[in-house]
Amino acid sequence: MNAIAKKLFVTGTLINVQPLRLGQYYLNKDAFDKKESVPGVYEVADIPYVKGQKKPRKYNGRKAAMGRKREHLLDIESPTPLEGSKLRKPEKLPVIIELHGGGYVTNNKECNRPHAQWLAAKGYKVVNANYRLQPEAEMDEEMRDIRDIVLWVEQNAKEYGFDLNNVFMTGDSSGGHMVLLYTGLQNSPEFQEKIGVKTPKTKVKATAATCPVGSYVANDFVSKVFKNLSGRLYDDEMKLAYSYEGFADATYPEVCIVTTKTDVPIHYSTKGIHEHLDKVGAAHEYHVFEGKDHKLNHVFNVLHPEWEESVAANQTILDFFEKHKG
Repeated sequence: MNAIAKKLFVTGTLINVQPLRLGQYYLNKDAFDKKESVPGVYEVADIPYVKGQKKPRKYNGRKAAMGRKREHLLDIESPTPLEGSKLRKPEKLPVIIELHGGGYVTNNKECNRPHAQWLAAKGYKVVNANYRLQPEAEMDEEMRDIRDIVLWVEQNAKEYGFDLNNVFMTGDSSGGHMVLLYTGLQNSPEFQEKIGVKTPKTKVKATAATCPVGSYVANDFVSKVFKNLSGRLYDDEMKLAYSYEGFADATYPEVCIVTTKTDVPIHYSTKGIHEHLDKVGAAHEYHVFEGKDHKLNHVFNVLHPEWEESVAANQTILDFFEKHKG
């Protein structure tokens, strides 16, 4: 795609995604308006993690959902105080980096805030982060953002009490794709060189993905849709590189995947990841949850962490992280 065609594509897509971003605000209004907080969880919000990003003076839920000047901000959720003193530093705890979903083009960290606080209440410091959305950014730029989040955790470990020997990552939907992709990226110097993103010294010990998508070359309906949207900017070689068929082989680190059969049609895309990992002989955990008191829809455990089924799914993720602790 030449420069002019790409500019027209980005401009046209932006016009179409703005109503979607506004719609996400009304769908998840309570989360964006921060109406509830988990008791006993401490929070520091809207910390810039790259040079040039400014901390907003005042929080506005609707503007947050639209992503205006909030690309490189993160929140920290913690079961212990985050502000230390000269005599006592914040307690050192394992870290979970959380990345929201939204079809690559919508949502922000506030939508995942209830889930991040639930995880924090279980004994983790959770870094719940924004990243640049598409079409304003491409996949390699989003990978740089995730790299910068990990680097920020590394550089601020002493101040906030991050245990760099136990850094984990979780994401849902398109965020699930990104955490799976980053897992492949940090373990492949060739892939890092190919897209121009070098990962920092601190490594993510284990990755969990909820209802993830992840392919621009698969034949299921969802993958075909994203192939013609976010994958439209890439040639066939790069489409494959950014797809699980390209970045996950037998050497791929063990990951945990959570899904439900009632997540239609995205479940078929998630199942495709599982089947591919089986095919190439990559060790992984694959958990399919069924509804009891609730119908389980897309990313159910992120949007409704209080549900019994969600508690079971989220505990499964934490058990996976516990297994990989250093």
